[in-house]
Amino acid sequence: MKDVFKRALAIITQPLVTWQAIKAETDSAQELILNYAAPLALIPAIAALIGLSIVGIKLPTGHVARAPFFDALVNGVLSYVFQLLSLPIGAWIVSLLAPSFDSKPDFNSATKLVVYTMTPIWLLGALTLIPALGLLQIFGLYAFHLLYVGIPVLMDTPPDKVLWYTVAIIIASIFVSVIFSAILGGAFYGPLRIKMLAL
Repeated sequence: MKDVFKRALAIITQPLVTWQAIKAETDSAQELILNYAAPLALIPAIAALIGLSIVGIKLPTGHVARAPFFDALVNGVLSYVFQLLSLPIGAWIVSLLAPSFDSKPDFNSATKLVVYTMTPIWLLGALTLIPALGLLQIFGLYAFHLLYVGIPVLMDTPPDKVLWYTVAIIIASIFVSVIFSAILGGAFYGPLRIKMLAL
């Protein structure tokens, strides 16, 4: 776990150097998701569980709304699973788009790009421990910078195609996120929100 946070800090503070090191590594997509993504993705899941069920959300009336622990737990587990499932899907999309931008269509490299780009989002997920600080997660937009810097390194993208490749990936990732959010929201989050407001 120590190595995971060391790498997380490195990709955030020294992205150019770290992307080069990542490119040379031989970990498979499966190993990367299990050994790096899985532990970090637990951060927002656990923080949200505590934030929703224990800390709660302060309402304008002054009351604090809290979700039933079991409901918040199920919501957290589903969110965690969907996050991990979205990684290989995202990598597949990145690899599929690669030829359109004169880039290397390599699934393993695409997985590295997708997984490490998510690092600041997972770390900032700790802020959901206190729901009132949730807006600070906007700093997760730094992930777009990591993506932009990592694309030419991992996908061998020509300089004049990097920006448009980045934009295409962001649009595709938003589309995937909307689909997963709709599934999760329709199946569970809506009823959870109603229960919270009813407390």
